[in-house]
This record gives sequence, structure tokens and C-alpha cells, in this order.
Amino acid sequence: MSDSTSKARINLFEFTKCNKCLYNNAPYQSICGNCKAYLREKIVNIDLWITIQKLIESPYEAFRSIVFAEHKNFIFFLLFFISIKNLIIARFISVPELGKEGVITSLSVLLFFSLLITIGFVVIISFIQSIIFQKLNIKLRTIDVIALNSYSQIPLIFSLILIFPVELIVLGSDIFSNNPYAFQIKPTITYILLSIEAIMILWSFILYFFSIHFVGIKKIYCFISTILVFVIWASILYLSSKVIFRL
Repeated sequence: MSDSTSKARINLFEFTKCNKCLYNNAPYQSICGNCKAYLREKIVNIDLWITIQKLIESPYEAFRSIVFAEHKNFIFFLLFFISIKNLIIARFISVPELGKEGVITSLSVLLFFSLLITIGFVVIISFIQSIIFQKLNIKLRTIDVIALNSYSQIPLIFSLILIFPVELIVLGSDIFSNNPYAFQIKPTITYILLSIEAIMILWSFILYFFSIHFVGIKKIYCFISTILVFVIWASILYLSSKVIFRL
């Protein structure tokens, strides 16, 4: 096992073995399941702002706090905004075919389906990961994995809050135009904004990579899993762009 992987395991598992009775506990437990001794300081809730700061500065520390927290709060809040961002990305994908005027589905229906798809994607991926972790004797609950996967997508929320408003201000309704395209109207700023969008997506999947590596999975398997999940995510958005805007 590499040093970095060992460090990742220490971050998650350093408090799991009871110093009193030597019982191996699950990492999310703060009290020994055998002798009831305290393993570590109890973390009741996830502090959203501190966690965001840690995701930027030290992702492993952020993921450890997420797993240790008794209540995985803010998950639905995060997934709601992630679903909005996914809807916007799907809309961008649909531009060559639909342009500005081709959408016939109401916004409320679009938001509902996007939220449903986003939650379904995260839950199914997390459930599959949980099964794999159990096979590898990594004691994480499905809710722990859902929380890790949800928080790893926070860069998409950054993009929604910080970048998309700039796109609307600079490009206006032309943002969804296909005659001409936005990059034909204002090429420089459009390519800059698209590059930032791509960086945010890349950052999100880098955090996903870290979240798997954090529990002790080898880097090569983390990389394969990250690529696979990215392909599934992109495929879902592409298929969504073909369907949901015409309901």
C-alpha cells in the first residue's frame, strides 16, 4: 500500500480501534460498540461552510468530518442545487437541436425530473459503492457514501452560483442560441466561461476520486471508477437533453 493511501486510511480509521478493549469499530461510531468507551470527539452535524473550506484546502479532512458526523445534513439541499446545474448542462447540450425556442416543457416539470434524475443517480451509484466497500471489509453505511458523493459535487454548485449568472449577464438570451451560437457572437468571453465550467466539472470529479481514495481504495481503481461514473453522468445528461425538454 502506498504512503498516500496509508495516510488516507489513517484519516478515516485512526479512531476505529478502541484503545481500551481493542475492538474494531466502524469509522462512523464515536463510542465503542463493545465496551462503550469514547473513541473520539462526537460530531453531531456537518458544518456546511467549514466543510466547503476543507474541500478546497484539505479534501481528506472534509471527507473525514462528513463520515464522522452523526447527521448527514444538507444532502437534499446540495442535491437540489446540483440538479439545477445538471439541468442547465443538459440544456446546453440540447442547444444545437432546440436553440432558444425549442423547449416546450414547463420549468417546474424540468426541475422535478432533474431532481429525480440527480437523486437517483447519486443513490444508485452510492448503493453500488457500498456493496463494493462491504466486499472489501470497509465499514461504511450507504448514507455515508451518499454524503461523500453529494459533497464531492459542490464545485457544480460553485459554477451555478458564480459562473451561470455571469453567463446570463454577458450573453443574455443568446446563451441558448444556435443561430448564431454564443461562441460566434462573443467568442472570447464564451470560450473563457466554457473553460471555467469545464474546470468546475473536472474539480468535482477530482473530489469524487479523492472520496474513494480516502477510504483506502488503490489509485488505479479510483481512476477507473471516476472515469466510469463520469461517462454514466455525461450519458444521463445527454439522454435527458433529448427527452425532458419535449415533454
